[in-house]
Amino acid sequence: MRKRKASSNPNEEIGDYMVSPVLSVGPDTSTQEAAQLMESKHIGSLLVKDGKNFVGIVTETDLTRKILAKGLKDKNPSVREIMTSPLQTIDCHEAIVDANQLMANKRIRHIAVTENDEVVGMLSVKDLIHYYANPRMRSW
Repeated sequence: MRKRKASSNPNEEIGDYMVSPVLSVGPDTSTQEAAQLMESKHIGSLLVKDGKNFVGIVTETDLTRKILAKGLKDKNPSVREIMTSPLQTIDCHEAIVDANQLMANKRIRHIAVTENDEVVGMLSVKDLIHYYANPRMRSW
């Protein structure tokens, strides 16, 4: 995880708040394995990687709404069957406030962070809370 630097700039970059490296699973991973990995790492999402490409994301919400709510728990579907795709991304040099706006508009809680079109981290609502809850990070 990258260290957050103290600043008074309201346009701090996403890269200052993202979590890196990202954790991922293959699309054929069982949802139970994915859920266990998320629980053991205390995270709310995993990227889905097929070969060298990130093809989606599986989140706690996916697990809840697409497995439990639809009664698929006993079938233990693969991550491919419930992941959200395509993967939403934002560049690490964008302002953190822009990430907040994009995530609110898309109604998502996790977003992949890129640099030079390569995924380099993840940003979650939890990371945004750290930014907005820490008054020394803002000058406005």
